[in-house]
Amino acid sequence: MQFSQLVGLTIAGASLASAACPPRIEDGIKAGDDLARWAQDSINAFFPFQDGWQDAFDVAFSADVDATFNATVFTFDTFKTAYEGFYQLLDGGFGGTFEHGFLSAIGVPNAADSGGFVTVTGWEGGLIGGAGGPLLNTTDAAFIVIEETESCERKIVEFRETSNLGKF
Repeated sequence: MQFSQLVGLTIAGASLASAACPPRIEDGIKAGDDLARWAQDSINAFFPFQDGWQDAFDVAFSADVDATFNATVFTFDTFKTAYEGFYQLLDGGFGGTFEHGFLSAIGVPNAADSGGFVTVTGWEGGLIGGAGGPLLNTTDAAFIVIEETESCERKIVEFRETSNLGKF
């Protein structure tokens, strides 16, 4: 094989590799709704009040995520460690009564791939100490930047969360 043929095959292979990802949904509203639904599903999976959240955390977040919770800045590892602390609080502190949900989710898709931006607002709470305890009901919001990876997955690369649950 001649060098020029090898270069041509390499370039063609690179084009095929980048073209392997399915195109984003063309309808911008549907693409935004799809992105927002992905973010909600990811949050539901990694929200640290249920067993298995750690695996979902690893799937959703990029290894180089830039994250904040209220005024604290985190890396992937320090954010996961903080979530481990949240899990202990939410799992034990509410005696199985902790729940969360969304008030709104707005997805703004990228023009060329399945990434984009999502803003969510929500609520969380439960009975402190379990059944019969006082109700704690709080609100939160997050701004999320999602990128499409070379393997066509979505990953959260920026996560800015604020919550008044942090006062608990």
